[in-house]
Amino acid sequence: NEGATLTIGAGTTLYFSNKAGIDVHGQLKIAGTADKIVTLRGDRLDHIFDYLPYDRVSGQWQGIHFNTSSYDNEIEFADIHSTYNGIVCDSSSIDRSTLSLRRSTIHNCQGYGLLATNCKIDVSNSQITNTLKDCAAFFGGNITLSHCTLAQFYPFDGNRGAALRFGNSTDGKQYTLQQFNVFNTLITGYAEDVIMGAFSDEAAQNFKFDHSILRTIKPKEIDAAKYVDVLWEEAADTVQSGEKHFRKIDGDKQAYDFHLSEKSKARDIGVALPNGISTTDHDGFARDEKPDVGCYEYRPEKKKD
Repeated sequence: NEGATLTIGAGTTLYFSNKAGIDVHGQLKIAGTADKIVTLRGDRLDHIFDYLPYDRVSGQWQGIHFNTSSYDNEIEFADIHSTYNGIVCDSSSIDRSTLSLRRSTIHNCQGYGLLATNCKIDVSNSQITNTLKDCAAFFGGNITLSHCTLAQFYPFDGNRGAALRFGNSTDGKQYTLQQFNVFNTLITGYAEDVIMGAFSDEAAQNFKFDHSILRTIKPKEIDAAKYVDVLWEEAADTVQSGEKHFRKIDGDKQAYDFHLSEKSKARDIGVALPNGISTTDHDGFARDEKPDVGCYEYRPEKKKD
């Protein structure tokens, strides 16, 4: 309810039935830690096939919904997966933070991963991956993405959405995009172009991509104020170019590991960001003086016995 605060402590696992979710009118704080993450998942513990547990199937529960009256929500070290929509943020005042999402995962959604309309949102060191609709969609507001991995390898539908959609226009309505800043972020997927703009006119295009990898069509004329030290995965690239960034992409078994592979071009091409954002990665591991792009700092994969 409005005025109330729900705090979910470190190490908690919450199981949701198909029609259940978290509907927030007040404030939500998810306070996980690197060694005690908070897990939000469906309640099915059985398998749909021998090789495929229901926990890997999207649409198992309804996700988190922040209503217009909800502000100053904080989610850290959380694993939110196999939902319909992962997180939805309704239109609110951009003078106050709606959500700070840090070192968290939103994965395998039958709708959107993160959908925000006219909100102030800050996302850092977080993974948003594999959704039927867009992995992340922002319309209007004040948005900052730092050290994020947005990867669209949703396997069930060739009409899957973008890895990132942003702009000032949706459903015939327009919202002022005060700022949209993206730093040290890896945006890739199956399609040749996984980044979509939704703007009413050129004057509304208030955005900046800085030290990021973008799988989209490279503009013929690059605006240096909007694109700073960007590495382009152009349309001519093969699907495997996007896959090579990661340890495992197995659509048949719904098994994914979005930690960086040794071959990833995301290694060592980021820039150190202020306020400690580049100090530690998604898992809480220290980054070096040349931080990697995306939410994970590369670490050699442990050999299996």
